[in-house]
Amino acid sequence: MSAYKLSLLAGLASSVLAISTAQAQGLPSSSAASASGELDDAGAIIVTGSRVPRRELESAMPVSVMEFEEMSTLGRLNAYDALRLVPALSPGTGAYESGRSDSQAGAAYLNLRNLGTNRTLVLVDGQRQVSGTVTASQVDINMIPAGMIDRIEVVTGGAAAIYGADAVTGAVNIITKKNFEGFRITAQQGLSQRGDAPETNVSVLAGGKFADGRGSVTIGATYLKTGNVLYSDREQTFNHLSFWPNPANTGPKDGIPDNVSYNRFYLPYNSDVPALYIPNNDTFYTYYQGQLQPLLGEQKLSTGEFARVNGINNPDVIRSYEYYYPMRLGQRTIAGMANFSYELTDGITFGARFAYGRTQPNGQISLYREDSRTLFAAPFGGAVARIDNPYMPDSVRALLTSFGRTQANISRYYENWPKIEVQEDRQTLTTSQQLSGRIFDSVNWQVYYQYGRTTQDMTVPNVPRTSRWVAARDVIADPVTGVPVCRDATARAAGCVPYNIFSNDPMTQAQQDYILTTVRGRSEITQNLFGADLNGTLFRLPAGDVSFAAGVGRRTETAKMTGDPLTLSGDARPGGFEGVVPSTNAQGSLGVTEAYGELVVPILRDTPFFQRLEVEGAYRYSSYRDLGDTHTWKAGAMWEPVDGMTIRGTRSRSVRVPNFGELFSPVNIGITGSISDPCLFVNYNATATRAANCAATGAPTPLANYSDNVIVQSGGNPDLTPEISNSYTIGVALQPRFIQGLGITIDYWNIQIKDVITTFPLLQMLNYCVDLPSTDNPFCPYVQRGPDGKVTFVSTQNVNAASLSVQGIDIGLKYQLPLGSGQLNFAFNGSYLIQRQIEAVPGEPASIIKYAGGFTDPRFRGYLLTSFDTEDYTVSLGTQFISAAKVDPNVSEEFYDDNDIPAMVYNDIQLTRRFANRLEIGAGIKNLLDTKPPYNPRTYAGGGGRYDPIGRAFFVRAAFNF
Repeated sequence: MSAYKLSLLAGLASSVLAISTAQAQGLPSSSAASASGELDDAGAIIVTGSRVPRRELESAMPVSVMEFEEMSTLGRLNAYDALRLVPALSPGTGAYESGRSDSQAGAAYLNLRNLGTNRTLVLVDGQRQVSGTVTASQVDINMIPAGMIDRIEVVTGGAAAIYGADAVTGAVNIITKKNFEGFRITAQQGLSQRGDAPETNVSVLAGGKFADGRGSVTIGATYLKTGNVLYSDREQTFNHLSFWPNPANTGPKDGIPDNVSYNRFYLPYNSDVPALYIPNNDTFYTYYQGQLQPLLGEQKLSTGEFARVNGINNPDVIRSYEYYYPMRLGQRTIAGMANFSYELTDGITFGARFAYGRTQPNGQISLYREDSRTLFAAPFGGAVARIDNPYMPDSVRALLTSFGRTQANISRYYENWPKIEVQEDRQTLTTSQQLSGRIFDSVNWQVYYQYGRTTQDMTVPNVPRTSRWVAARDVIADPVTGVPVCRDATARAAGCVPYNIFSNDPMTQAQQDYILTTVRGRSEITQNLFGADLNGTLFRLPAGDVSFAAGVGRRTETAKMTGDPLTLSGDARPGGFEGVVPSTNAQGSLGVTEAYGELVVPILRDTPFFQRLEVEGAYRYSSYRDLGDTHTWKAGAMWEPVDGMTIRGTRSRSVRVPNFGELFSPVNIGITGSISDPCLFVNYNATATRAANCAATGAPTPLANYSDNVIVQSGGNPDLTPEISNSYTIGVALQPRFIQGLGITIDYWNIQIKDVITTFPLLQMLNYCVDLPSTDNPFCPYVQRGPDGKVTFVSTQNVNAASLSVQGIDIGLKYQLPLGSGQLNFAFNGSYLIQRQIEAVPGEPASIIKYAGGFTDPRFRGYLLTSFDTEDYTVSLGTQFISAAKVDPNVSEEFYDDNDIPAMVYNDIQLTRRFANRLEIGAGIKNLLDTKPPYNPRTYAGGGGRYDPIGRAFFVRAAFNF
């Protein structure tokens, strides 16, 4: 029997023990069906996985619910911070995942099943929202005020038939507060044990009724400010930790690790002061405080101008190249929302929503640096110290003369320059109106219109203008006066201000005015939604009412990117931030008209072995203006053989069309630095096919050094086609009458996606080219090598080039136990990953990459919330568990000297005291045991948001209700 069938049977067998959660509180079972939306006049509830109102708090699709108030008491400041604890969600994009050159800094995007933020649909009260970026279909949940969030529901499975494209892996529905009466203000302040990572949060909520109860308004606003944390702020990341090829390695299966980890890994050419490379003796020299000295590593790991070393003799001037990088970005966010409703007549209600959010991130800091490679000041490369430069110190001149050289390359960070710091401003505005009512006493109707707009303004100051910088750094002595002047006569005539590349003094104002500039960019995306919906009952069968939902809608989106003229011309490249400011102008639009229908049919009820049997189905037709027509559907069933036991399952087909960014993002040409070519000597024999294929592509012998100055082409692809997903879930939910308050749920899920829209990283493109059976494959045409065998060009544009499969089991447990004058609560949510893999060339086993069991996709993640509630107190303990994993589950155990990532446990604790005067005061500790990330080159800085790099942090919280 196949492993696939065994895993399915295991999931079904385990499901027999499952018990459903009757009410969703805290972090309930990931399979617990739960309420979403508001009660209608008949007492029915809209469930996130369906648009059909139901009296029962159950659904054929697994839906989990998070009560946001409980997470906020544990110091979780916003929806993204809270949802990071849900095992079904992997790190997406947020403060811990944004890098130092990330164009999405300040945004927060969700990532279900680690299948990509583009495949996770985020809703607010069941309605789609405008994207937070022009380059993808991702909703920025930072723009939703925390004070307005009631609960968050996650449906893990194909929901495209209900909500449309982008719901391939499921949907996250954020339910906002309505009909609130009173006034509530909440404030929280936090600080890490090390005195940094400050967090300030203030939320206000107000509402009431008017016009004798016919009208209602609820208004909420949140202010959030957090501080950034740099790599240099933590002892585990102060020095760089990295894998590097083991010089003792003799080949595969020799029992010797292919790659060894070093904990003080340095690049000598990444110097904070002028560094000169002398090839005669393969040595770097630094010039600092009037002294010229050789730069020596304790272990020399490679040779040449771009050598690596472990340990350094002068750590004051040579730092880890991550020294200035942020591990967590700081940001300031202001978000507000107002929900309004008014009963115009006894049968018609007008509703409206206004929402606005603004985020300004900070911490994306870069120092301008360069070396001889052409990726700096392209196409000229870095500064050159010529012997006739009057600024050249005598000791440097003497050194060059002693080796018979007239010039040398200068490599350095210009720490004495003003810092390059991205100033980003994101704003999102959403307005919606709707009319709703009831006809025939059994059918509800609504018509709606919604407009959304996201703008992103980017400003990057202190960027060198290439033409001026190249002229200013090349200096000679004026033949008449002897004063240093720019060598280029044309530049001198245009006002060139000479610069001393050996100096560590701050730039003069004249130098700043001549050399540096500010570049700006802007992107904007708009969304218009309008449509009409019906839901209710059609007729009654012996087992109950046949319920339905149907609707039509039209959605249009436009996007525009505008770059800075200096960036567009190539004369200003924001050193390290090229991906932040648009490098070209682009615009486009997408439009779709849709119609959907959903039906729920009760078959049997209150008969032996069929307390309830119910089937349901949904279908959506979508007609895209430029991409053709798509069809999605869902079928499901629920069977309750005995009272309190429910077996459920769904089967769905989803279609995701390419978004604006995937289609129309400008094609960019960039230059990358050193890359670990698979044809490098240490990698040459890593697979059975690599040596022969390297030779066939132009590297007949192992390369001795890294490939440099590789041209990389990236961007959108207008020829993309939709990707198609087939998924199903099956599970059991029970609630035994003999153990009151206990619930357990288990659901098996399986998602298969073909024609996956993806981009393969540069190194993966190179590996696929030489690791498949021959070079006659889809990847080698995108790779070019020069006469010396080194890579010169790689294309990483979007392609439909893969199939993706993922399957797992979600587990939930809830138990409520009266204890003394209070109640003890346990809510556990876990997810076990059976398989996640991508097959780049369908049908070719050599193209399969396995992710399950790697640190990016650990086999098991779980979260347990334990709390004790009384009338006056609440004590809570949140425990997060991440199973042991591998650095890379695809390689042999000897590929790394340490391929193992240990299991990790994090604990948060809080105490809340409620007073009779409506005052609440709380305090807590996040990461109670100060657990650090696993000390491995891939995870020591947090592993891209999977582990906590901040450490123990304290917070206090106060709330007052009027």
